[in-house]
Amino acid sequence: MNLPNGMNMITIAILFIFLMPVTTGILNPVSKESIRQSLHSIVRGTNFMVSIVAAVSLVRLVLPVSEYRNDIVACLIAMFLSMSVIFFVLELLRIPFFRYLIVPLTDKLSSALDLMNSGTRRLIGGLWQLPKSICMVLVFSLLLYFYANFINNPSAGDYINASKTYQAIHKNVLQPVLSTGLVRKVPVLVSDAFRKAAEDYTPANSGSSGEPNYWKLPAIKYFNGMTIDEAVKSNSEIDDTAKQIVGIEKDEMKKAYLLYKWVSKNIKYDFAKAEIVLENPSRVNSGSIITFEERTGVCFDYSCLYVSMCRAVGINVRLVSGLGNSGPGWGGHVWNQVYDPEEKRWINVDPTYGNSGYDYFDNPDFSLNHKYDVIQAEWQPE
Repeated sequence: MNLPNGMNMITIAILFIFLMPVTTGILNPVSKESIRQSLHSIVRGTNFMVSIVAAVSLVRLVLPVSEYRNDIVACLIAMFLSMSVIFFVLELLRIPFFRYLIVPLTDKLSSALDLMNSGTRRLIGGLWQLPKSICMVLVFSLLLYFYANFINNPSAGDYINASKTYQAIHKNVLQPVLSTGLVRKVPVLVSDAFRKAAEDYTPANSGSSGEPNYWKLPAIKYFNGMTIDEAVKSNSEIDDTAKQIVGIEKDEMKKAYLLYKWVSKNIKYDFAKAEIVLENPSRVNSGSIITFEERTGVCFDYSCLYVSMCRAVGINVRLVSGLGNSGPGWGGHVWNQVYDPEEKRWINVDPTYGNSGYDYFDNPDFSLNHKYDVIQAEWQPE
């Protein structure tokens, strides 16, 4: 189907969802009964949203971090029970609220509406449905956001992101609300090895400022004195998995994106390991192989595994160190870059932050929470 420039089925779906309530309001002139029903829906919807927010906050306070916070099932059960109780209490409070405030208010509004002509009542009916239209669009956009970021379907994700309407909602509403809170769940690591990135930062060796001079930089000594070459060592299981993920795909960036989504989705951030690293890095093992086997790791592990997988399928990839912002402040962090042969440029990729649910593959706002990037090593296709 040939659609106008900037239009696709996602844009059409968003517009259709927005127009449905408004059109219904225009076709059905506002009346006493419709006002009362709308107010009922608004209050119940508000109660529902308040109960969700309150339940999430309550679960965070009640559940011990070390025992249940990472247990998704326990969190869901606790949140459902909390939400049910809170919603029940709010619904009880709604009864006197409607009896003594809403009913008298709708009686006065209906008396005023009776004096208006049909056209004015239809216009008011359409405007009355605007909050519902906006709410439905936001819910639909939120579902699209989670599908694009959590489901390993890059073609569908690209199609969703091609919608200018969705992009506008994403940039102005979803991103400000979701990105900061999500990324805060992924702490950065403050260590002497990572601080080296900030100390070494100059336009001469930065990956984003001037010509890189990464071969003159010392290899990062990470856990147990492990060098980068040791950390990115692969095995047949990692190589075979990488080849299965990309399948018959030939486009370099699509292959890189598929690997990024797999690593982000399948490797769980190891908060316990992060705490140990801050105290004594020599107490833990790291690198591609152990991360692949245990399916957990910190930022260095994510990036090393991504390097190993990219090398297995012939992608030109880098390992980059610098500073990352996880909400409270800046700290040492590691991510990747892959080379786009068509556009002849290096693309920033952060599989660790990608685990938070927000897309960090060639993100235009990457520099907002990444800085002082130093390229530590590069691997070219053999």
